[in-house]
Parts: sequence; C-alpha cells; structure tokens
Amino acid sequence: MQPIEIVGQIISIIAVIITFLTYQMRSSRAIMATLSAATLVSCVAYAMLGGTTALWLNLVGIIRNILYCFHRKNKILYTSLPILLALIMTVMSVFLWEGYHSLFFVVGLALNTLAMGYFNPQNLRKSLLLTSSLILIYNLFIPSIGGTINEIVAISSAVIGLIRYRKQKDIAASES
Repeated sequence: MQPIEIVGQIISIIAVIITFLTYQMRSSRAIMATLSAATLVSCVAYAMLGGTTALWLNLVGIIRNILYCFHRKNKILYTSLPILLALIMTVMSVFLWEGYHSLFFVVGLALNTLAMGYFNPQNLRKSLLLTSSLILIYNLFIPSIGGTINEIVAISSAVIGLIRYRKQKDIAASES
C-alpha cells in the first residue's frame, strides 16, 4: 500500500467518526451539517484511494444535504429536487466511469437521494438496507476501510431501528 493510500484509509476512518457524531444531533439541520462534513472528509479519502465516482458524486451529495434542509418547505422543490439530483448523479456517472463497480455507488447514492427526499424515517431505514449494501460493495472494490465500516454501521443501525420500531408497534397494538 502506497503512503497516500494509508493516509486515505486514515482519513476514511476519521469520516466514520464524524458520521457517528450525527447520531448525537437532535435537529435535522444539525444532522445534515454534520453528515455533510463527514461526506466532505470522505471525498478527500476517496481522492487519495482512487475512488473518482465516490468523490464527485459525494460532492453532489453535500449539495443535496444542504438543499434537503429547505426543500420540504417548497412544494415544487419537494416533488422535483430528489428526481433532479438523482438524474444529475446518473448523468455524471457516465463521465466518472471507473468500471462496473462504480454502478454500485451510483445506483446506491441515487436511490438514497430519492429515499431521503420522499420517504418517512421508517421507509428510509428500509431503503438503507439496499442503498448501503450497494455502496458497501463499491467500498470493498476501492477498497476503503472507513467507507466499509460506515456502510456496515448504517446497515446495522437500520436493522436495529426497524426492529425497535416493530417492537414499539407490537407493544402499542397489544395495549389497545
């Protein structure tokens, strides 16, 4: 492993640590701001690891996060922004082609963009099982240690959230 790749792996782990901070945030805007910071750090890591697709599409993801802080307040933005961003990511992927493994990242991030834009928290957790799995596969190809850890945690967190929600729903149903 080259020195730049070692530094890239370290930076990818720093991105995971910043991502973990999002679990401590209370407001949507604080979550999106922290997530954007983690994504920016991930971009640096992907640049060092040769993950061109992830680098550029994550930059679009940062713009998405910022826009999503405000898009629900505007009906036209709410309905069109997720589709527009997913299309931009898809078109960009043609120019960022690294090989077939880049499809995993493109499809995962585009679907995640749609899910974040339209789904309620429970359906977003369900979608993370697919989208994070796709991005996980990409991270295994690069390879990105931090990216892999991040997606495993995201998948695990989604599963735990779905189980917790299901248990709460079952308890509520049994009490009524």
